[in-house]
Amino acid sequence: MLRTRYVATTLLATTLTTTLTAAPATADPGPRTPPTPYAPATPLTPHTERVSTTDDGGQLDGPSHTAAVSGDGRRVAFVTRAANLGCGGYASCLKVKDLATGALTGIDLGGGHLYGASLLSADGSRVAFTASQRFNSPYLHDLNTGRTERLWPEDPPGFNELGTVNSLSPDGTHVAYTIGNRRGDANFRLLYARHTDTGTDELISPPEEGEKGGASVNGDGTRVAYQVGGYSEGSQDTADVFLKASGAGRVQLDPGLGTAELVRITADGHRVLFNAQGGLYAYDVSTGTTERVTEGRASAATDDGHHAVVSRADGPHLVDLRTGRGTAVGPAGARVTPGGISADGGAVVFSSTAPDLVPDDTNGQDDVFLRHTR
Repeated sequence: MLRTRYVATTLLATTLTTTLTAAPATADPGPRTPPTPYAPATPLTPHTERVSTTDDGGQLDGPSHTAAVSGDGRRVAFVTRAANLGCGGYASCLKVKDLATGALTGIDLGGGHLYGASLLSADGSRVAFTASQRFNSPYLHDLNTGRTERLWPEDPPGFNELGTVNSLSPDGTHVAYTIGNRRGDANFRLLYARHTDTGTDELISPPEEGEKGGASVNGDGTRVAYQVGGYSEGSQDTADVFLKASGAGRVQLDPGLGTAELVRITADGHRVLFNAQGGLYAYDVSTGTTERVTEGRASAATDDGHHAVVSRADGPHLVDLRTGRGTAVGPAGARVTPGGISADGGAVVFSSTAPDLVPDDTNGQDDVFLRHTR
């Protein structure tokens, strides 16, 4: 293992707190008890099932993609354009499937909206997602209450017209999101953390730091890891990864490693995973050391940082970062998004056009699948 030690340079940053105006603040129930992993009635061996189906298991007649799974592995959110689900054409839908019952729940902001990537809380009750009518905006939906709120600070500096969701804490009470405008490289100029328990938005990174390429908030919202710049596999250093703790300055995590791409911060805030130089690195917050933990580019990792989904030539592999052992979870070309792995690594969701992953797959469409890894 490559281990690099360095003294991190801390830069002063300002933390601003603004009150929520997009919707009236409501009392938050407080910290949630971590859910028990979903266990089907019949014990399972590793296998793949198709998630993008109708309530009764029928095939969809349109493409489905951009899937996320809840931490307990019971619910999967995905985007679809299937006409037999009321979508189709250029009108996409955001659906959440309960794997125990097969029931589908739609999240609908009204006509004309297009839906992008989503993230689920550990129990699947909260869904953070990006949607657009004219411009992208970040949202948080509560499946228990049916309430959807647009995430937007009260008085952000400068001109801002669009935004996107980046991260959702396991209990669903902290959301990292970016806002910006269409002027040049200002699409993701401001990074905020919404704390639903207090109804406040905390400015994590101001526009002066540059465009944000991604962000991840830890479980209690006190630490946010984020990427400045866009990821590129070229020789130039186009992106760096930073860590910002509440009330403190930011620390760069990837000095000397060239271009870095954030994967996530662990729920306990103790480690930050990022891609660099063709491999996955783990930064230890307590020691300030960086370790190369596996080869390949990771797209998702578990809340505890023990498992990651890493791209290989033959498709995505689930890698145990403690032992280095990996196993294939999908075919070549399968796409896994940042929310595509359950908390214990027992479930990985992906989209694929492969017709031979499950029996009777004859729709010729991009579908969403879930791989049970144990």
